[in-house]
Amino acid sequence: MRNAHPKYLCFPSVVCVGRETEITIFPRDISRIFRDENTYDLAVVGLYDDQLLYRDPVPHDHPCYVKDGCLHFTFTPEYEQEYSIRFGKVGDAEIRIPLYAVEEDLYTLRPLKGDLHSHSYYSDGVDGLAMTPADYREEGFDFFALTDHNRLFPSEECAKLYRDIPLGIHMMYGEEVHPPVSSIHIVGVGETESVSNFYIHHPEEYEAILDELEPTFTNLPAEYRRRAAMVKWTCDAIREVGGIAILPHPFWRPNRYNYAKVFLDFLFDEHLFDALEVIGGISQAAGCCPAKFNNMQVALWQEQASKGNALPVVGSSDSHNHDFSSHGFGRNFTMVFAKDNTTEAILDAIRSGYSVAGEVPRNADGDVRFYGSQVRLVAFAHFLYENYFNETWRLCIGEGILMRRYAQGEPVEELLAALADTVPNFYKQFYGLLPAPTLSAERTAFLDECRMRQLEEGPLSNGGVIKLYGNNDRRL
Repeated sequence: MRNAHPKYLCFPSVVCVGRETEITIFPRDISRIFRDENTYDLAVVGLYDDQLLYRDPVPHDHPCYVKDGCLHFTFTPEYEQEYSIRFGKVGDAEIRIPLYAVEEDLYTLRPLKGDLHSHSYYSDGVDGLAMTPADYREEGFDFFALTDHNRLFPSEECAKLYRDIPLGIHMMYGEEVHPPVSSIHIVGVGETESVSNFYIHHPEEYEAILDELEPTFTNLPAEYRRRAAMVKWTCDAIREVGGIAILPHPFWRPNRYNYAKVFLDFLFDEHLFDALEVIGGISQAAGCCPAKFNNMQVALWQEQASKGNALPVVGSSDSHNHDFSSHGFGRNFTMVFAKDNTTEAILDAIRSGYSVAGEVPRNADGDVRFYGSQVRLVAFAHFLYENYFNETWRLCIGEGILMRRYAQGEPVEELLAALADTVPNFYKQFYGLLPAPTLSAERTAFLDECRMRQLEEGPLSNGGVIKLYGNNDRRL
């Protein structure tokens, strides 16, 4: 995320199309409060609004008023789009802050940032169950799934460790399933019980199921039919226990690509998976980086969609460590628009196509890329990343640090409980579901005192040069 601190915030910053809304422009520093004695002008410009010439001036004629140190106006957006609020004291430079209007379907959903593919040292990762949730929360994540290889229990134990305290981050169950004697990888998320346990502990029953399924794939060359049966059984089994089956890193290349082209095409044609990991974080090929494989996965997703094989998309780190500078952790993620921060709601959002995959390229200076099937979701995701998640990230840092201390045995339960609603409450203010913050009379009175001293005592200065000694003749 970018360490940006805008001088003003807008509450709400997300509004519903067709609904009249009271907007408050809130100064982040009390030195920037709006004053009754000044005159302000304001314009609200839709980025999709038509214009003949792009340098045509924008009339600043939208009514506004000052109250309690904030600037207020009412607005009824006509279309779903980003708006630019342009305001300022008459005669001063214009200030711009963004506002976004969405249709009812998006307005009723909460934006959440998460990772659906990660590992701990209980398989082949290096980080433990105590630190992993804290690391994710400190990076501003709302949810994540621990998906260790062929085992669900680490994700269960991870959630169990923190079950006695309220947290802002949701821990989902998951596992990466690897049917025996194959190169198949399938990420299962949201399962209520392990799928891999069946072929580990009941191998004869498992092989009998494959024997029955294998002959049904007559549209596939014989050498792929056993593997097709494995994928079919695994994806169905994941769904039977409440999860979704994600196709991860199809171009992962420890030696060759993970799937032959004919088999990969078959997987899409048969619609076996619930989602595609279009952005991932792993690369084991010498001299290759994840960016190349992500580029190919995006192209694969677009190509298959053009054939009628569209899949919902997710972005995941496949993190085996939490080193932000060297891996996909924190850089590759999924943004969902869900009813709430629960497993059921997150999975429903993905199934319904209300998800985009996010990627922060290595060495990028605040850059982020989103991939999704709808321009409206991608455009909204960019707005949220820059204006919403950039704020919630800072709110999450303290909670992540305290989670780490809690995992170490320190008595910080009360502090964590006090922070648990911080991000949800900010979300509600950001969407206008709670009243906008206000400046207290005591705070503005203190500022008035400082301002009077500046006007009455402060010399007129330019850098280190004092231009006026003695009483300052500047007045209100």
